[in-house]
Amino acid sequence: MERLRAAQAVLRRQPVLGVALLVAAGALLLWARLVVQDAPPHRTPSATCDRACLERQLDAVLAALTAHDAASLPLSQDFQYVENNQHLTAGEGAWRTVQGFGSYRHYFADPETGTAAVVTTVRENDEDALATLRIHVADGRLTEAEVVIIHDAEGAQRYVRRGKPPADWFETVPEEERLSREELLETANRYYGALETNDGRGDYSFFAEDCERIEQGRPATDTAARDYLTGVDSDFVTRGCRAQFETGVFGFITRIRDRRFDVIDVERGSVFASAMLDMNNKYPDISLTDGKTFTLPAWFSPARSLMVADAFRIRDGHVQRIETLAREFPYAMPTGLRASFDPSREVPFGKRADASRRCDAACLETAGEQLLKAMAGHDPRLAPLADTATYVENGQQLEFYDGLWGTLSEVHAWRLRVVEADRHDLVLFARVREREIPGLLALHLQATGDRISAIEASIVREERRDAETLFRTRGPVDPAPARLQKVDPLFAEPLPLARRADVEELVSLVGRYFDAIEQGSGSAVRFTKDCQRHENGLLVTDNPEAGFAPYALGCSAQVEGGYSAFITRVRDRHILAIDETRGLVVAAAHYDIPGMVKTVGQRLGAPYPLPPRLGRPQTRATWQLFRIEDGAIRRIESVERVLPFGTRSQGRD
Repeated sequence: MERLRAAQAVLRRQPVLGVALLVAAGALLLWARLVVQDAPPHRTPSATCDRACLERQLDAVLAALTAHDAASLPLSQDFQYVENNQHLTAGEGAWRTVQGFGSYRHYFADPETGTAAVVTTVRENDEDALATLRIHVADGRLTEAEVVIIHDAEGAQRYVRRGKPPADWFETVPEEERLSREELLETANRYYGALETNDGRGDYSFFAEDCERIEQGRPATDTAARDYLTGVDSDFVTRGCRAQFETGVFGFITRIRDRRFDVIDVERGSVFASAMLDMNNKYPDISLTDGKTFTLPAWFSPARSLMVADAFRIRDGHVQRIETLAREFPYAMPTGLRASFDPSREVPFGKRADASRRCDAACLETAGEQLLKAMAGHDPRLAPLADTATYVENGQQLEFYDGLWGTLSEVHAWRLRVVEADRHDLVLFARVREREIPGLLALHLQATGDRISAIEASIVREERRDAETLFRTRGPVDPAPARLQKVDPLFAEPLPLARRADVEELVSLVGRYFDAIEQGSGSAVRFTKDCQRHENGLLVTDNPEAGFAPYALGCSAQVEGGYSAFITRVRDRHILAIDETRGLVVAAAHYDIPGMVKTVGQRLGAPYPLPPRLGRPQTRATWQLFRIEDGAIRRIESVERVLPFGTRSQGRD
């Protein structure tokens, strides 16, 4: 065991992603939560920056991003930069890939607190997208900048056609008609209260009669009949804000958390807010108030979270205009700043573990199957859970009954298992289905005595091609779980003693593989001639039909040829389980892709252009099962998810 710990320490020895400094709690605004009564006091900057000053600061940040020059900005010593909900250092992420911002600029300013925001379009590595930027200024210096980039090219074009926001957003409200900050905040929060678990029977009187809403630059109310959500009456979008809410169609939004009312503009009667919309999608059928049933589209089969930026124009206590932008994030992911979501640690039907009982390999395999049955049956009682068990799904701490516990509907016969009984670990790969969406699931469970004490799940889905832009996968190729029909017998075959490696050698080889991916050179890694690698069910070696030119090469040629040059860092490396008798190692790691590399494979004399999807800063969370024979890698089976650049996983060291 000590040898394994030492080997893992070597594996994890790597550069650490830079993060911004911690926030001084007393200096910053805490944001409004679920009820207005709990809204904390607003921060007050120590020096005045009026509306024009704040708008100039916004433009300066956009210009600095375009110039890739954070040093040109007046940053405070405790400056925080958050991009797509991840804390980065100024200069990372979009600072390297943005080519320019569009002329559409919808500004929101709050001189009283020194906060401001802008909605605009952006060009990033030859792709059009939408963007929001929020800043905070104090003493003439930037203390925060928060960017969200939404890769919706059609939405960006709609904003280009709009040219500029409607003029009434910028009208000054006469002093005698202005609402207080508290009244503006309360009205905006009533919108979220009505949207959360919408049943059509709430009080929607806060909507103005002429209220209109646009989403991603497209009218969503009082417009020509069209499909809005697959399965909803096409006349839905012809109705006004209030009439839409009165149908109860938004009942699939089960939780709205981390509500932040970032910019409250008393002079113009507007609020720029953000929130996380969680959709657990346990119940696909929603009963509408007109007696009809709305069945959620197939792409709502998994649990999902959207971060929304909502701008509200408010008059006389009524919401008159709503402008919404949205981007999907991993379900239940915390927000980048001032997150308040704290899932319950309660374990339904969990029992105290009997530490005196040992769970051997057979016990662990049985527990794994019971866990799959419990998740597919939406019933934690079917699994031997400890009363202190933890559950992490796609890197996010969740409570039992949430996430896959409510959406998993089928587990296929295809399975891969790696048991390390000495450490009470089991890793299980399985083909699954969530209602209509196929997926590949990787599970890591740990036992204490006779009970499961920790569960980590990672799932990648085969999204429908008709899914909206928000819900399409972003990897180099789309997942293909159905291609995995038969388990490769090599993963089950014991190795003769002479062909086995010890724990240190196995861990060292996996570490050298990660180093090779990070460095774009594989000379220190040996592969067998018949080495094969699967990514999310798709064969990506010696397969010219895979859709990415380097996948026509073998394992050795790919790595030695530098196909992975677009990956600049392999971090957060963890060994999850080892089976020496079969030469198996399961490792998890995060691959950072800054999006700056355009071509790969130059060492082979044939540079290959990268798919546009790899031109965006992103991180790929990988779980990989290695089969190692005679000191060489023969098989790699991977489950990989695409995440915002810089993402880290909860629940690990």
